Amino acid sequence: MALVVKVLAGLLLWGAGFSILYALHGLGCGLGWTDLRIGPLNLLQAVLIGTWMALLAMATAWAWFLWRSGGPAESAFLRTVGLVSALTGLGGLFFTGAPVLLPAHCL
Repeated sequence: MALVVKVLAGLLLWGAGFSILYALHGLGCGLGWTDLRIGPLNLLQAVLIGTWMALLAMATAWAWFLWRSGGPAESAFLRTVGLVSALTGLGGLFFTGAPVLLPAHCL
């Protein structure tokens, strides 16, 4: 089971990150976080952007770890699948999370 998690960790991180961002968006809109300002951003924008950056950092660290260590040591195929999964998860987090940079969140 641990091998499966290692191989699919990049995609699992993307799925969890997408869910976290979506949940924070709904929570922030429901609680009126757009009315509170933090410098040039409102609270919702600050939370979403900060969370997105933290998720990108985790996905980048995981991909870097797999790149440097070679990933799961069971076989070359599993190492390649793990690295591709990590890079796919990183790309998915980048593109599906990028809308947090837009100014209008709660319509």
